[in-house]
Amino acid sequence: MRLPARCASLPCVGRRLGRGPLAIIVALAGAATALGMGAGSSGRAAKRPSGPTVVAQAWSATAALVADPRRGGAAYYDRIARDRVRAGAAAGFLPLYREAERVHAVNWRLIASIHRQETAFSSAASTYHGLNPFGCCAGPMQFNVTNGPVSTWKRYRHSFRAGRRPTRYPHRTRSHPSIYDDFDAIMAAGSLLSDSGAGRSLDSGAWSAAYSYYGHDLFGITYANQVLARAETWRRDGFCANCGLDDGLVAKFDEAYGASVRRQLTGSEPRPKKHKRRKRGRERKGDRRDRPGRRRKGRGSGPDDRARDRRPAGNRRPLRKPSVKKDRPTKPSPTPPPTQAPSTPPATPAPPPPSECTLIRKLLGCPPPTRNTSAPT
Repeated sequence: MRLPARCASLPCVGRRLGRGPLAIIVALAGAATALGMGAGSSGRAAKRPSGPTVVAQAWSATAALVADPRRGGAAYYDRIARDRVRAGAAAGFLPLYREAERVHAVNWRLIASIHRQETAFSSAASTYHGLNPFGCCAGPMQFNVTNGPVSTWKRYRHSFRAGRRPTRYPHRTRSHPSIYDDFDAIMAAGSLLSDSGAGRSLDSGAWSAAYSYYGHDLFGITYANQVLARAETWRRDGFCANCGLDDGLVAKFDEAYGASVRRQLTGSEPRPKKHKRRKRGRERKGDRRDRPGRRRKGRGSGPDDRARDRRPAGNRRPLRKPSVKKDRPTKPSPTPPPTQAPSTPPATPAPPPPSECTLIRKLLGCPPPTRNTSAPT
């Protein structure tokens, strides 16, 4: 595998070949130097470092390469924040921020604050060529170009088509889209922040978008707090390219949004307490005392006591009276009113039959039977 002439340093070789081949090269170089290989054919002893020295230097370079993180941390962004920027140079990006706000409805101060946080308004050394020191991102807004077949830059590189490109602005490239063109990069950042939930206000949506712009880890919380604090300071006091961060605002945004996310990441979210159930013992104190063969104090040895001791322990447990459920009085159901029979006129009593004349009455004299003198009808 041929390496370019400019890639002569050990870290560069390690990035080209990988960590495994680099370790083999370091081991072979150390062994060759220790055995004295590579001396000139004239036989004169060339002044060169000893074998252990070369191995130590190669190992330190290899360890530094392996220990490099893939993204910048607090020290890296603190160094970017301390970089001084010319006020006129920073003001030249304001039309680009406002055009991104007009198209994507994202607060222009949020975009400008991320621009300041990442490359100090495109003044970092690797802004317009190559990748950053961590080998993942490039351009003024530091878009990731290594995260998958379809990187973040590939997804948002055509966002500039929705806006109007200014006639003059810092570092305009010949072809578009270009990750090193300030307009293309700022428009892509506005589209990314809009998809992440940012709007025209510096609220929770803007904080979440800044948090996602860096990455979902603990330093991403600090990153979002600093970006929102800087943007809020510009809203309150006006745009200032070299003004420092307000620690009070950083703490305010951390308390409002960052603390809850940090608890979720560290797993220190308070959990509801579970009520412990009391475990009842299998034997009570009375059962342990009333074991068979043991007599209670103050009792004689009469037949009743001996019979009580011979009973199993479970039978000596005082029995509880079964609870009798009292029947609740039920309300009497209303009785229907009695139905009255239709009133009928009382029947007239039939006339008594004619009395017969018995023997005694014949002796006393029976009255003659009455005859009906009325003519038949």
